[in-house]
Amino acid sequence: MRLLDVQAVLDREKNIQQAEPETEVLKDGDDETTGYAILSHRWEAEVSYQEMIKLLKMTERKRDEVRQRDGYQKIIKSCELAMRDGYSWLWVDTCCIDKRNSAELSEAINSMYRWYENSQVCYAYLGDVEEPSLPSQRDNSGFSKSKGWPEWFVRGWTLQELVAPKQLEFFNRNWMYIGNKRRLAPTLEKITRIPANILGQGLASERLSIAQIMSWAAHRQTTRVEDRAYSLMGLFGVSMPMLYGEGEKAFQRLQLEIMQVSNDQSIFAWDPYGRTPRYGNVLADDPSYFQDCHDIQIVDSDQFIDKLTDYVRSHELKDHGTESAWRQVAHPQQMSWFVATNAGIQICLPIIPYRDYPSVFKAILACSDNDGNLISVDLVSRGSTYDRSFNATEILKTYPRVERLYLTYSPDADETPCHLTLDDRGASCHGFTRRSTFPREIIGDTVTLSTRTNDLMVVVYVNDETKSRFAIALGFHSGQGWVHVACDGCLATEEGRWLDFDVKVYDVMWNARAQHALRTVSNEPDNYSRSRCDSFIKHAHIPQSNWAARVVWGRWDAGNLKVTVDVEQCPGCCVGPLERTTIFNNRDGLGVLGLMKTGHKSHELKLDSSLVQLDECSGQKIVLGDYGDFSDGNFKRRGNIFEDMPVLGIDPTDTANRLTTVSRVSGDEDILRCMRHRNGLVVTFHEGNHHLALYQPTGLSLANNQQLMLLLKALSERLADKYLVTTVIHCSEFYVVDSQGELRDTEASPLKTYNCTTESDSLTPLCAIASPRIWRRESVRAQRREQFRSIREHFFDFCEKSLYCILHGVASTSGAVLSYLHKKTRRGDLEDELFHLQYSKTLFSLLTTW
Repeated sequence: MRLLDVQAVLDREKNIQQAEPETEVLKDGDDETTGYAILSHRWEAEVSYQEMIKLLKMTERKRDEVRQRDGYQKIIKSCELAMRDGYSWLWVDTCCIDKRNSAELSEAINSMYRWYENSQVCYAYLGDVEEPSLPSQRDNSGFSKSKGWPEWFVRGWTLQELVAPKQLEFFNRNWMYIGNKRRLAPTLEKITRIPANILGQGLASERLSIAQIMSWAAHRQTTRVEDRAYSLMGLFGVSMPMLYGEGEKAFQRLQLEIMQVSNDQSIFAWDPYGRTPRYGNVLADDPSYFQDCHDIQIVDSDQFIDKLTDYVRSHELKDHGTESAWRQVAHPQQMSWFVATNAGIQICLPIIPYRDYPSVFKAILACSDNDGNLISVDLVSRGSTYDRSFNATEILKTYPRVERLYLTYSPDADETPCHLTLDDRGASCHGFTRRSTFPREIIGDTVTLSTRTNDLMVVVYVNDETKSRFAIALGFHSGQGWVHVACDGCLATEEGRWLDFDVKVYDVMWNARAQHALRTVSNEPDNYSRSRCDSFIKHAHIPQSNWAARVVWGRWDAGNLKVTVDVEQCPGCCVGPLERTTIFNNRDGLGVLGLMKTGHKSHELKLDSSLVQLDECSGQKIVLGDYGDFSDGNFKRRGNIFEDMPVLGIDPTDTANRLTTVSRVSGDEDILRCMRHRNGLVVTFHEGNHHLALYQPTGLSLANNQQLMLLLKALSERLADKYLVTTVIHCSEFYVVDSQGELRDTEASPLKTYNCTTESDSLTPLCAIASPRIWRRESVRAQRREQFRSIREHFFDFCEKSLYCILHGVASTSGAVLSYLHKKTRRGDLEDELFHLQYSKTLFSLLTTW
């Protein structure tokens, strides 16, 4: 190690103008035989190794700038303290390491715990403490940037600098003595949660679990993410090379290194209460996952079987066998070791299956809390390996079975993040805007759900004008994706209300995630009927409105990762549970708004690299935007959306260009290579032997934008259940070829006559026809119809009784309404009241008849 010569540093500073430029202030030393002091501090404007040795060779201006830095003043003050205490040598991390030398830096980081441990005294400088004492209570105003405590206590590297030194003395901002760590141990324990006896006597004084030591670092921060791992190596007595740039993998490597020197199973006990659930890798991502592990203790292998027996009895577990037979299977030796292999972490653990999830197990670890209760974690089987999981369902009442497992530990193993595209333009058409997301922000329109991060995302939508709101929940649970819609009756009148709403929905959805995932699985079509084009719809009535929030999504496992959020007039089908409905949706082709159920299709072409399914126009004159009826492969035109725009008050010349897109067309290259004359030709894909060869084709499609969404919604009532031409292919000539590129049909001229557009030299042989989801009528549920019928009958019965009371003056127990009617009749308003009563019956009948 390189040490500062205390006397040389102070002499040079005292005689800075006359000191020799070659004055040597840093010399090599040995931490085992040299008595030295050491400094612990928070980095500010520091002095590097190069600046320290070349101070006298700088220009006067540069030298004065270095000497005025806080970092330089800390070096001088520490040298003065060391001199006062009788030490000739001082180590300071800022200037005693040449950080340009990666080998020297790696050696220093791996040795740092030992250097602090072997020092005679460590000076801890607290630069943000004004008083000559440590705060006894959290002070969020005085230490707002460091969680209410002095910043020294929340930094990653200072943890080992607190634990390792035998003698540690604290100084405040003005270098006033505060006390040593033995005297301040009760206060330090309160701040750091490190037991006072550990602070006073060191790590060797007590057998500590890995999880407990990790918990001390849970809330500490480092500038570089890798240092969260590197700063803990000395606490666990391990070494490993520095690889800055590896990110969270550094903490994974640290845990694997620890496993080579310890068989403590508490390393798997992170997040024992499901505070920050994360699926997949059985090793934690960072120390924060151990925040609730401060009281976890190691259970020796010979005690584990006894505690496991107590666990079985307390949970009333049983099986066909006897307890003695079960105890013979559970050998302490086989459960006392584990090793990382290329197949996973090999370990023997007692496991119990969950009742509703036979592939998910509760695994019991050889560690316990302060009350002696064994710690358990949830594991889900992934074929040959097991991933970390979280479940809230009930375990089976059966004895644990001890099995050899392979636990997933590679950060990239089976990592399948799901990147969903959120299309909520339909919601904005009704004034609903995306207001908040929880627990993290969404970048653009992409929602990422991963087995290694949060598996639940909540998105809140608010209509400021009507003060209405709803939320959608997108989640993964045990590898199963699920979607849900949540509403409440509270008005979003204040900003804080909807901020609380997303957290509230998250908590409710998190507790119900297993049920939602299980319901999704149970509602899946069987393998025979399921299709990659299946889409699912879920909706909920928005309280205090006549709207329904609707979410449509496809099969995530088939790559259909689009989630559409829409708001539409409630069709009266949202009474009862929020059931999920399944529909068939053709998602092949260009991106179109919402769901499109395509009609008959026989050809395929690539439009800008997207494979689009098309059909022959069958001798009709087809124009983009045409709508009409479609059955048995025949399309009957009824109009065109662009022609209808003036009726809606929209100028077609102003918006038509924004509602269409032109695409480059490509097709079957294999057939094209067989043809002699192929310049300008494109050949369609066809399952049979009837390919179309198109000369100079261009594709014209409806645009996937907000303007078209508004137009389709505006036409939805008039054009219910109609089909729409979404794509047309223009060309100057076409003919039919077989799979070898040979001409099959030369009678293409009649088709030219039928397919001429307004441009005499352009033909339209192919088009795509689809049924927009927003144009489809919803069938009213029988449940809602029956409920309305019952309400109507009760209301009519009430009206008949009221009429009888009005005409005969009979007293009634019908309450305030009939009292009001009696008063009216006494004032001579009988005719008006009879008219109002009949009008109410008629109106109510209209409102409740579907």
